[in-house]
Amino acid sequence: MIIRRCLVCLLSFVLIDGVAADPDLRGLLDEAQRVSYQEHWQQAQVLLDEVAARMDRASLREYADFHLLEARHLALADRSEEALQRAAELLELDLAEDQRLRALQFSANIGVLLRQYERAFEYLGRALAIRVELEDPAPRIATFNMASYMFGRVGEYERGIRYGERAVVLARDVAGPAELCVALQRLAPVYKWAGQLERSEQAYRDGIATCREVGNALFVGVLRHGLADLLRQQERLEEAMDLAERAIAGLEQAVYPLGEHEARLVRAETLHDLGRLGAAEQDELLRLSGYFGARELWDQAARLEALLSRMAEADGEPARALQHLHRLMQARESFLGRERAMRLAYLQVEFDTRFQQQEIELLRESTRVAQLEAETAAQQRRVRALGMLLVGLVFLALVWMLLRVFRSRRRFRDLSRQDQLSGLANHGWFFERAQALLDEYLARPSSGLVVLVAADIDHFKDINDRFGHRVGDEVLGRTARRMRESFPEHALIGRIGGEEFAALVRVDRIDQVIDCIERFRRPDPDSVRAGDPEVTASFGLSCYRPGDDIDALRERADRTLYRAKQSGRDCYRLDASCPAAS
Repeated sequence: MIIRRCLVCLLSFVLIDGVAADPDLRGLLDEAQRVSYQEHWQQAQVLLDEVAARMDRASLREYADFHLLEARHLALADRSEEALQRAAELLELDLAEDQRLRALQFSANIGVLLRQYERAFEYLGRALAIRVELEDPAPRIATFNMASYMFGRVGEYERGIRYGERAVVLARDVAGPAELCVALQRLAPVYKWAGQLERSEQAYRDGIATCREVGNALFVGVLRHGLADLLRQQERLEEAMDLAERAIAGLEQAVYPLGEHEARLVRAETLHDLGRLGAAEQDELLRLSGYFGARELWDQAARLEALLSRMAEADGEPARALQHLHRLMQARESFLGRERAMRLAYLQVEFDTRFQQQEIELLRESTRVAQLEAETAAQQRRVRALGMLLVGLVFLALVWMLLRVFRSRRRFRDLSRQDQLSGLANHGWFFERAQALLDEYLARPSSGLVVLVAADIDHFKDINDRFGHRVGDEVLGRTARRMRESFPEHALIGRIGGEEFAALVRVDRIDQVIDCIERFRRPDPDSVRAGDPEVTASFGLSCYRPGDDIDALRERADRTLYRAKQSGRDCYRLDASCPAAS
């Protein structure tokens, strides 16, 4: 590490105090940058290859511009790790403030692409801390763009939109269409995440028009892909299909593999929604699966596995559908882990920033106290009291911030355990907690039964197909509420799959559980509106017997549920481990 730092210092000295700048070199770099952003990055790389042979005559500024542009090309070529390493090496040099700002912005952007959120927020925090007055507004716009996207990713939508709209206004007023193109591309998805779909669509369309005006084909492709995904979610499928096709063509021509693969996933989802996804697309889906898995892009991998599961179910292959559903759960767990890491990274950066601000204020106050002490003893006593008060306030402020951080972490922990649609325990937390409860019951043996109830909504896919996913979501929420109302308060209830629910309960007699099921099955006119689908469910019950763990209970409950389904649905069946009802 020491040798590396010495080499960095020596490189800085050589670049600063070397030979006079080569004007032709500066012109080539400027032309390469223009071609990279307005034509094609591979053409720009040809110019950089020509420049590389003359880098021994480069100034530090030219050296930094060269490597920043080449790092961008590495990222577009799907070599993002190398790009991030190149930027990190540049940040060790004594760069001018505007170049340091650009390097930090680039590093934050690549950190997000690699899902390395701790590093991304660290770079963003350092970029936001730079206060430079520049004639060129582009660096400030770029910082606002990055802040908009990253705050949007952690759910700070209002803050993300505020940064993004500042970037758009600044680009429109004092920059130009090239900067406006990038600003709209960053702001549009933040509107979408915030649920402001009309504003999101307008930003996407304005961005496409602006980026086409400046010839930025890469960003046109990225924006079309984002708009296609938005329209697909709104079930405007033909428009979405056209945009996805055009996005793929543009991103393929721009040689941006990540964007192209994401656009191909949107096209596949749209084809499925249109009922036109067939065996011909299987090879492409396998390529997408390999691509997303190799790069640990779990959010995209989860979407793909969900699509493959639906396809297998439609083909009448439940085993393959279950296999893809299992992979979906694994990918989603990995994605949620990264989401939690991203949110915690944001909280850590936010906490560190506020803590540093408090330290600066405390140091300033200490200097003022030292000056006042030199005046009179009376002033010294007053200043000392003031200093103690300030220290107390700082302490209280830190305690308050720590409490906020702990509450936020607790909230994120709860989010990781709770199914957001139903409010019940999710799959992972339900079975983890169920095993713990089972162990507690065994540690305090008493008379009675431990019963696992597996429930499945009948014909849920038909409800989704006939009435739409919004009604399907309402059915899931209503089913969750009925489960909570029908089973006792001490029961553990969870949503363990798409339309699957489970309850673990300790009772004196099996009749008590059957009463709960019958209470659930009774019509509830207060919760059903005219035109709503009729909803029934099938139930399978298994009872604890010595040597069982939760997996054994679940396996028997699932088999019993399957028997209930075969018996015509809207009924319950008991496993042999359960006593007969009286």
